[in-house]
Amino acid sequence: MLIRHVSIENFRGIKSLDWHVEGWLIFLIGPGDSTKTTILDAIELALLPRWNIPFSDADFYQADTTSPIRIQVTMGQLQDDLLSEDRGGLFLRGYKPFQPIHDDPEDGWEPVVTLRIRVGDDLEPHWELIKDTVADAKQLSWRDRERFCMARLGNDVERHLTWSRGSALARITENSADANSMLALVNRAANAAIFSASQRELASAAMRAKAAAIRFGVQLPDLVAGLDTRSQGFGTGALSLHNSTRVPVRASGLGSRRLTGLAIQHEGLGDNSILLIDEIEHGLEPHRIRRLIKRLCEDRRPHGTPTQQLSAKGQVIATTHSPTPIMSLDVTSLRFVRRKDGITAITQVHDSKIAALQPIARTYSHAFLARKVIVCEGKTEEAMLRGLDDHWEKRHEGCSFATCGVVPINGGGRCGGPPIAVEFRRLGYDVTFLGDSDEPLSVTAIEMEALGINVLLWDGNMATEERVCADIPLIALQEFLAIAVERFTEATVRESLKKQLGSELPKVELRIETLLASGIAEEALRKVIGKAAKSKGGEWFKDVTTGELLGYVITEHLASIPTTPLAKTLSILEEWVYAE
Repeated sequence: MLIRHVSIENFRGIKSLDWHVEGWLIFLIGPGDSTKTTILDAIELALLPRWNIPFSDADFYQADTTSPIRIQVTMGQLQDDLLSEDRGGLFLRGYKPFQPIHDDPEDGWEPVVTLRIRVGDDLEPHWELIKDTVADAKQLSWRDRERFCMARLGNDVERHLTWSRGSALARITENSADANSMLALVNRAANAAIFSASQRELASAAMRAKAAAIRFGVQLPDLVAGLDTRSQGFGTGALSLHNSTRVPVRASGLGSRRLTGLAIQHEGLGDNSILLIDEIEHGLEPHRIRRLIKRLCEDRRPHGTPTQQLSAKGQVIATTHSPTPIMSLDVTSLRFVRRKDGITAITQVHDSKIAALQPIARTYSHAFLARKVIVCEGKTEEAMLRGLDDHWEKRHEGCSFATCGVVPINGGGRCGGPPIAVEFRRLGYDVTFLGDSDEPLSVTAIEMEALGINVLLWDGNMATEERVCADIPLIALQEFLAIAVERFTEATVRESLKKQLGSELPKVELRIETLLASGIAEEALRKVIGKAAKSKGGEWFKDVTTGELLGYVITEHLASIPTTPLAKTLSILEEWVYAE
């Protein structure tokens, strides 16, 4: 079965959510307090096969009990037994992606049912099947909800490592009487061991108890200490999985416990189940996260030819704060959760942007976990910002890009960068585009700004290298030149300068003051060095190391050039980074 639609009203931090759940492998990502876990909690409450679920005023949006909680989960790909009239047949509805649910399904609409849990100010939950055209909802028992095969990997994972009532381990035990029989044997064996052991202090206390009882008129035989398992709640929950050395599995590491608990739940429910996993990375190393995702995919991925209409067997909805799952997944599995004024919205990557964003997910997976993204036109700007980050961190009391939730990424040029910035913005991120102004962009600055993107282009129709060379002091220009010489050799740099100068370079030492003394005007020299630094095939700052060094050169001298276009643009960027 698959969840097709989720509607939530007035539940915890969510005033409203209307989500068409497209896909079978879904990872919710978003900043803290964006209600990712609340969404999983809501789905679990709607499908959980239990009656005794306590609610409190705190479960209502802003603790306002005058507005009832309503959680509706619409289920598709139904099993045959749910289609019968006595189960859910009279409440069948029709579903098509991103269209209103149709009460009387026609050809081409998928048969679905909608479950609802509602909670009023009396704090009593009610589960029911609903259909707008049917006046009376159908009440659902916990056994009815059990048919929807939902499991949650949460904080109670250790319960599934025991044979307690309702645990996954109890579910896969064919004959539950075996557990009760074993408990009876355990009870007898434990009492036999206690009765046969030395009980000096306990025996003395028992004798005193007998004497006291006789004084009060109670005739008792001799008393001894024994084990009353009932008074200790010694039920099936006391039976748990142990390894061959008799160590309980619950004593294993957190990751092993979580994986074992999930595996048992999956075994009990089968691959048609719906698995909810909060923070899938919790307690797991990256290689175990990848293996878990691979296993979940293998069990549920649709099989067949590309021309067939295929449906997955089951569904996985997970949350993550780790770049590892993002790096391992197709971006089509990512869902971006944002909340504003109680309204939670969930978006996904547009089909036309999948090819552009997939490499970003592989290389800059941490960017999808950021609050703000700086889409740099190319490698030079991205690497330069690393050096600026170190400088700004000192100016802002140790607050770095990472602390602010800001990630710079390489957009891949003037054609690739702007569409990536637009898509990140559509997905709910705060975005700045930082790029050159010497060539036209695939999406204009005006178009990006209209979408709410902060666009920073260098004044003067210049590339980054040209703007830097035009504005930094001469002493910094010498450092700029020295980085290139160190990286490419003096001969290579001379040849590059010669091409841009259009004539022979004076045969003098490759130093700024010497070149100026040879007759080259300062403005012309700055232009020549800037163009040489950005020239195709011989770019000086297109790798992380030299780009960072460029950032350090700039930051060291920014204070001395506050009125230059370079300093003003970087000041705007700094203000955006540290804005709340």
